[in-house]
Amino acid sequence: MLNWTLTICTYNRPHFLVETLRYAIAQTRPPAQVVVVDASDNWEDHKAQMQRTFAETWDKIELNYVPAEVRSLTFQRNQALRLAQHEIVFSLDDDIYLRPDAAEAIMIGYEADPQEDIAMIAGLFVEGVEQPNLPEASTQPTLAHPTQRRSLKARLKQFLENQLTLDSHFVPYQADVDRSAAPAAPASHNIVPGGLINGGRTTFRRKFGAQVGWSELLRYYATHEDSDFSYRMSYHGRLLVAPDAGFFHADGNEGNASRYRVNTIRVRNLMALHVLHSRNKVRSACRLVASFSKFLAIYMIIDAVQKRLSFPTARAYALGLMQIPMYLFWPRKDFAAWYAAQQEAMYGNRYKS
Repeated sequence: MLNWTLTICTYNRPHFLVETLRYAIAQTRPPAQVVVVDASDNWEDHKAQMQRTFAETWDKIELNYVPAEVRSLTFQRNQALRLAQHEIVFSLDDDIYLRPDAAEAIMIGYEADPQEDIAMIAGLFVEGVEQPNLPEASTQPTLAHPTQRRSLKARLKQFLENQLTLDSHFVPYQADVDRSAAPAAPASHNIVPGGLINGGRTTFRRKFGAQVGWSELLRYYATHEDSDFSYRMSYHGRLLVAPDAGFFHADGNEGNASRYRVNTIRVRNLMALHVLHSRNKVRSACRLVASFSKFLAIYMIIDAVQKRLSFPTARAYALGLMQIPMYLFWPRKDFAAWYAAQQEAMYGNRYKS
């Protein structure tokens, strides 16, 4: 049997962190180690709160609660990964609550793969989770989804948004992710092929994750960091999904940045990642032009349907189209330093988890 380490990066959200830990340690297959990297100024108070709340747990599960070396999601995730000791790592946001048997469903998949053909197994986002039977449990999170007759405009909006998957937004540096059936995962274990894995439901083999790591080129609002990580993990093995492993995203953490700014950062991050990882800049430029053009057309419709008449998302992709040559072909001595300054100007030195 394999053991797993839970890693969490957090910043000023102990009210979510305590619940994430509550659900994790109540698993039918609990972690052997918990690593928390806290970017808060008062991280020691948060650490004391977690030690106190789960005092009877830490003699069975090792707790490593440390301050962030750098206040940045990608840096914190790499710091947490360096502290992880076990074969499988669950890298969760601080507001992800696991269904009681989620970890067991995922670990079965890894254990059915002694050849290590599987690099990552994602959970499946669900609408709620059962309250764990632990002291001081808070109210169970719920989401209301009333059934309503939707207008044609609402149905069109839903159709368009269904086209905007994680895989379609990300532009591969090389080949597409292999989504064929995985021979290493028997159907009886309900582990199915998947594509890129977004943050919050990420689990992976530590040995591969240590080779890949998160791109620290991305700071502040680090969109595409999860697509980039899972894509590069696909070089080492298959990306699968365990539908029986339920993950509830309690908050969403959308932030308060403007839609135009968020999407400008998303587009620029993707271009920057191609500068860092692509082996063929001309091919990357062609792929980026095709992708940004498609989404410019799609978001023109979506912005109009949602009455965003300044077209913030479409404008972000139009700007990206114009800036592809500047990012991919303009000679710079230190692209990483230049792009750090660009991110500072785009978002400012504020942490986003």
